[in-house]
Amino acid sequence: FWDASTPYHIASSTCEFLIILTFVVSTTSKNLSQVDKLWSILPAMYSFLCIIDHRTMLMALLSAMWSIRLTYNFHRRGGYSWPPWEGDEDYRWEYIRRGTLGGPW
Repeated sequence: FWDASTPYHIASSTCEFLIILTFVVSTTSKNLSQVDKLWSILPAMYSFLCIIDHRTMLMALLSAMWSIRLTYNFHRRGGYSWPPWEGDEDYRWEYIRRGTLGGPW
């Protein structure tokens, strides 16, 4: 059913590992913005793991270009710091914790 050597299995396994790692780091550091630091980088990485032909190569390159733009904007606004588990939390997480998103939420 699921061949462990396929690019999709490798990408899926990588994603599962990073989900767990991000959850652990976010929980222990009490900074939920850990996922924000990865959301612009990981889709390009996953798409490069899934290259099987020219079409998927083009998709991976387009995804990488988009990721560069998103990562640059996030960095420009101070989203990255060292060590990675430190740094400011995105202000929107506080609204989620308080339950004050507004609108139908």
